[in-house]
Amino acid sequence: MTTTKLVVACLLAVSSSAVAQPKKPPPESGGKVDAKSLMQSGVRLLEAKDYLGALAVFRDAYARFASAKILLNIGTTLRLLDRLAEAANTYQRYLESPDVSAAKKPEVTKVLAELDRKVGILELTVTPEDAEVKVVHGDSDSDSWVPAATFKRSRVQAGSVAVEVRHPKFKPTKQSTTVRAGESIQLSITLDLIPEVMPETTPTLVDAGVRVTAAPRARRSRLGVLALAHLDIPDGGAAVVGLTADLTSRIQVQAAAILGPVYGGYAGATVAVLPGRFRPIVSAGIPIFASDGARFALRGAGGIEVQLNRHLALIAEVGLEYMLNPEDDIEAARFIPAVGASGRL
Repeated sequence: MTTTKLVVACLLAVSSSAVAQPKKPPPESGGKVDAKSLMQSGVRLLEAKDYLGALAVFRDAYARFASAKILLNIGTTLRLLDRLAEAANTYQRYLESPDVSAAKKPEVTKVLAELDRKVGILELTVTPEDAEVKVVHGDSDSDSWVPAATFKRSRVQAGSVAVEVRHPKFKPTKQSTTVRAGESIQLSITLDLIPEVMPETTPTLVDAGVRVTAAPRARRSRLGVLALAHLDIPDGGAAVVGLTADLTSRIQVQAAAILGPVYGGYAGATVAVLPGRFRPIVSAGIPIFASDGARFALRGAGGIEVQLNRHLALIAEVGLEYMLNPEDDIEAARFIPAVGASGRL
């Protein structure tokens, strides 16, 4: 009898002893009773060389009652099917079981060493550790996912090996490698985090039962009337009354009559430096006075315009007037402030 046949025979003997009834059996759970019955069926299938049928029955028995003796039969059946890597992994589980047989341990260790020369060993490190892995190699029919934390070191059939890793919060990946018989390789896989997509939020509108209709803001009329008091105190001052027109929202022109001790006319323009309700302004114009002939002057001023509403604006400015052809008793240059208002429909 060859060494292989001897090992198989020994393992089958262990399987048969595993199902033998003791003279005074202790109370047993239903799962253990079912496992014993399945073990007997599996041994008969194994003796009939129905290895796939025996494997299915042994695995069912182990699912009902996790016994090291059943693992031994599963490993032997996988070896007969020439699924050496799976057989080696099963023998390793047997050796690590708390109820392993001390008498059989050396023999199984020797068988495992023989298998390790024919298969490869994969040492796998996965990040994150709570991911799941699936390893497909050779003729393995395993398509189950297992926790990465439990898959640290495993035998694989020599040749091509595919490792798939998944996690609900990370992008899945698949890597392939090649392992030679008797070789041990290390493989490290790190998953990429799936970018978090912020949900689009829709503002919540609360209906308070109030309905307000906002009317569009009306622009002021482009044409208006102008009334200013030029405070030339030593000479009595004058009133400037006339028309104003907006060329743009910030530029306006004026044409007015000068009413006072000396009558005349005025033509000028005003520029708003900034928009808004309180608008700094600069203005320039030409006053013309009728006093022993026509007297011409140049006026420049700066001040502020306050728009109370679209109908009324207040104006205050400080100006400098320079007479081009003054009378003998009139100074050529003088400061003349002005205050007043403009109105529009």
